[in-house]
Amino acid sequence: MRQKSITFSSKNGFKLNIKVLAISLALLILAGFSYFAPERSEQVKLTSSYPATVCPAIGNKVSSIAALTKSKVNRRSIDGTSKRLNPGKSSVIALKDNAILVEGNPGTSLTFANNGWKAVVPCSISNGEQWFIGGSGALTSKSYLFIINSGFSESSVDIEIFTPNGQLEPKIVSIPQNSSKKISIDSLVPGEESIAIAVKTKSGRVSSYLFDERKKGLKSLGADFVSPVTIARKVATIPAITGLSGKLASNTNSVSHTLRLLVPATIDANVDVTINSNDGNFIPVGLSQLDVKSQKVLDIPLTFAKIDQPFSVIVNSDQPIFASVLSSFTYGKSPEIAWATGADELKKWSVNLTGSRPTLNFVGDRINVQISATGTNGKKIVKKLSASNFVTWRAPVGLNRLEVTASRDGISGGVIFLPEVGGIGSSYIPMNNGANLETAAEPISDARVISRG
Repeated sequence: MRQKSITFSSKNGFKLNIKVLAISLALLILAGFSYFAPERSEQVKLTSSYPATVCPAIGNKVSSIAALTKSKVNRRSIDGTSKRLNPGKSSVIALKDNAILVEGNPGTSLTFANNGWKAVVPCSISNGEQWFIGGSGALTSKSYLFIINSGFSESSVDIEIFTPNGQLEPKIVSIPQNSSKKISIDSLVPGEESIAIAVKTKSGRVSSYLFDERKKGLKSLGADFVSPVTIARKVATIPAITGLSGKLASNTNSVSHTLRLLVPATIDANVDVTINSNDGNFIPVGLSQLDVKSQKVLDIPLTFAKIDQPFSVIVNSDQPIFASVLSSFTYGKSPEIAWATGADELKKWSVNLTGSRPTLNFVGDRINVQISATGTNGKKIVKKLSASNFVTWRAPVGLNRLEVTASRDGISGGVIFLPEVGGIGSSYIPMNNGANLETAAEPISDARVISRG
């Protein structure tokens, strides 16, 4: 049948063809669909998740626990045989000889260890490099480097070691699948008092931990973890260090501090060191325009550091630099050590402190943070802190869950653990997340790409 075209005429002579109008309208609709429809190259969706982290175990009959932020977070032992993550019933896990893998979650798990001393470290996963600006291979050292492969294939790492005389020849170490390797520090650098170590992953899923223990014969001289740092920066912020105050300030107790620096690249650095406290900030004599040689570990006694209150150290350098502070305590006749390391910028940080009563330090040009916690007495604690440069807060009671949120950029935080009456040991940790949110692109199925053969 032949189609007819209907035409309307107006009085002024304008003719409107319905057929032409319909075709034009259809083309406009198709063009609109084409414009708003996603292109094939955009047929993806973004998914975000937290990677699993590793909590180390010291072994040797040392009492240690992993503290998770939630009891139902899945976990498994890294023992060579276990392969499945299993739900838990408790947020506190006793550790014996094997590290554990904790399912990815927004909270940061912690390992607590004690044996007449206290050592605390955030559980983490390597992003390819972990730097330890601390430790010793001297005669009193009983320190160990733990390298943990949580994957199901063999892993390989390069261990780079730095001393006051420069960098040593790197060592290649292989770690069997789903297992840990424990390396004595004095076998890597026998006799060296001041060291820094970098563990660089060549293949596999690896986490590393440096446990620094000192002994003289059978007498303990203290122990602590050296928390890992991932990257050198031109501004290294160490937010949480302390002197002795309150009941700890006595003639039988003492503390001294030593700053350790390393410029990892091949260019020397010019450095200023600033000490911040509630009394203000200052650059100690001799620590302005300091020349730091590249790839050589430098120890500087902080004789001008505060001995009666918490403080922080900020290292400004014209070259990327690593920094840490070793605090050597004496409680009566009992020595103890604590390592304070660099902190990342704080956003939100949550942990389970298992009843510890911490002191929190914050550093930044304009500090604005909120602290939310649950005390061991079951009461909720909410505290807002605002300050310039430095502020410190001492928890009124022991805390279980703690969450800290920064509402401004440029803020770093750290935690100080000091002995209570009848308690043991000292330790520091930075408010660094054990794992950061990772985003990946996944393809979306599109039936239009399917064709028949």
